[in-house]
Amino acid sequence: MIPAEVDLLRQRLAHAGERRLIWLEGIEADCITRAEPLLGEMVFWLGDGPEHHGPLPAAKALQRLGQECDTLVFNAFSGFHPDAFGALAGTLRAGGLLLLLTPPRAAWPAYPDPDRLRLVAQPEDAKRAGHGFIARLVRLLTGDPALSLSPPVGVEPWRPLDASRPLSADQARALPAIHKVLHGHRRRPLVLSADRGRGKSALLGLASADLLRQDPGLQIVVTAPAQATVATLFAHASAALADTPERLAGLTYVSPDRVAQGDVQADLLLVDEAAAIPTPLLEAILAHHSRIVFATTEHGYEGTGRGFHLRFKRVLDRQTPDWQELHLAEPIRWSQHDPLEPLIFRLLGLNADMVAPQPPKTPSWRRLAQEALAGDEALLNRVFGLLVLAHYQTSPSDLRYLLESPDLDIHLLEQEKELLGVALVAREGNIAPALAHDIWAGRRRPRGHLLPQSLLAHAGFITAGERTYARVMRIAIHPSLHRLGLGSLLLAQLETHYRTQGYDYLGSAFSASPDLLPFWLNAGLTALRIGLQRDAASGSHAALLLKPLKAELDSELAQWRRRFVSQLPTLLAGELKKLDPELVWLCLRGGVVAKGPALDEFEYQELDCFAHHHKPFELCQASLQRWLASRLTVLDELLPDERRLLIAPIWQYVDWNELAKTLGVAGKPALIKMLRSLLARLLDKPAPMT
Repeated sequence: MIPAEVDLLRQRLAHAGERRLIWLEGIEADCITRAEPLLGEMVFWLGDGPEHHGPLPAAKALQRLGQECDTLVFNAFSGFHPDAFGALAGTLRAGGLLLLLTPPRAAWPAYPDPDRLRLVAQPEDAKRAGHGFIARLVRLLTGDPALSLSPPVGVEPWRPLDASRPLSADQARALPAIHKVLHGHRRRPLVLSADRGRGKSALLGLASADLLRQDPGLQIVVTAPAQATVATLFAHASAALADTPERLAGLTYVSPDRVAQGDVQADLLLVDEAAAIPTPLLEAILAHHSRIVFATTEHGYEGTGRGFHLRFKRVLDRQTPDWQELHLAEPIRWSQHDPLEPLIFRLLGLNADMVAPQPPKTPSWRRLAQEALAGDEALLNRVFGLLVLAHYQTSPSDLRYLLESPDLDIHLLEQEKELLGVALVAREGNIAPALAHDIWAGRRRPRGHLLPQSLLAHAGFITAGERTYARVMRIAIHPSLHRLGLGSLLLAQLETHYRTQGYDYLGSAFSASPDLLPFWLNAGLTALRIGLQRDAASGSHAALLLKPLKAELDSELAQWRRRFVSQLPTLLAGELKKLDPELVWLCLRGGVVAKGPALDEFEYQELDCFAHHHKPFELCQASLQRWLASRLTVLDELLPDERRLLIAPIWQYVDWNELAKTLGVAGKPALIKMLRSLLARLLDKPAPMT
């Protein structure tokens, strides 16, 4: 196209509020040369390109969020990063062109895409990765209306936002609703839902500026899965307060885990991308704050709002039944007739969905090849839709991993043609001895092999690198079928399959919570490690669990388990000081029972003096620690508050006032009295036979 034709096309597209994708195939240098005449005034260039265009790698794509461009150049020769592609496509305004630079379509699937390095543990393994994701892109791109360069005709003119119309109709309706959350009745949260590109984050920023302009003393706290997520919100607030920038001091970002702990004071709390935050964390946030706006993306690269609707809205109904919801439907940067956005959704699985299946009578299991899944668009939408529905952070990059990772197995649970559940299993282990030693010594940390690397580097189990592992990454049952035993059935099928395949261990690693851990413990897996740091997004510590698939490995697992149990009390006094005592108990349950240290006569006398007389707790704490380590099974017989009364002060050195508040008693004297009584009762019980 000559420049005059490009200008005319852009004018017609802008008039209609539409955008287009131009697919430039061939040799990379030639594609870059052909792209130059097509560029507009504001260019975002992702991947390798001429320096004067300021090209960015995919890892820095989020720097462009909240901005707009006339041309987005996506150089797929540098790697097709699905998250970056999805994120930056939303920055392209009406009249804009997305230039996709690729090898010839017939050769593109087999092209050594650098992004495949993220799918494998070692660079040399990239050649084992599949081609299904790119082959599917080629199929979907071919002939799509978004690639048509015929200017739209006979279309009603599109009216963008400007000084005369600064807000869309949806935004104008939602703005006073945000004000009402602050000034109206307490415990009436507002949920703003929208597809991406509807101005949701911009609205939160403008509302914050409005409120701070009215009352500079307000404290408005923003939380989101990551600080980069709220860049748009802060940019709009800053622009709206350009004449009084000092008022921005009342708007601060705090991570979700800190907000959930309840020690953050806020007059108004804004939760952006709530769908990408785990439900237990949102529930804790809801319990600690009375004036909250939850904003969630229905379909977007940050995560999905559908799981949010199914899970968290039940919590809202129960805890704050007067909550309100507003949906933003009108796009801000393009019209509702734009063909590019539907194409992006199809390419990245953002519209993947599935209907609730009927309760099954005779569910069946099968392993599904990646090639078969990539070639069956209807099944892929159901599988990916279920994965999105079940997990709070499922991104377009997960779709590429699903279709191309060379060490991934896909398992389905079905009732005839109805999909009931999906499990994704990563094949790990059998690490070369030299590399395993370097991982154990802390010198190397290659990508992948999560289970053996964690056992080597963190737990220090030197033989862990030799073993083979089937790591269950995801196990998802449709929410309407929960509590029917289908997850346990699918996990049992996985155990049988990988035992038959000769694997050493079945395992998993995930953000642990007291409501999730029992599922794995009931299946016979044993906790072997708790991560020392809380994940900022989930607010939880990671747990690693294993089950041996060979009888000869029982003794090895027992040795690893004894090490974990003996080390745990020390960690609870330090890095794991705030770990939920109920989670501590669950980690000590199941699998091999580690025999604790025997107490001597002096220690028993000391315990007796504390339980039945008046010896101070602090002078008995060492003996209490040894006693609890030697009587772990006693925890199984207690109520949750009784377990907390033992674990929190004896092992975790929890502040007495904090514990008293949690248990609802007057203070330390009352707690000590309760602890003496509980210990007296337990000391009168005979020790278990060993």
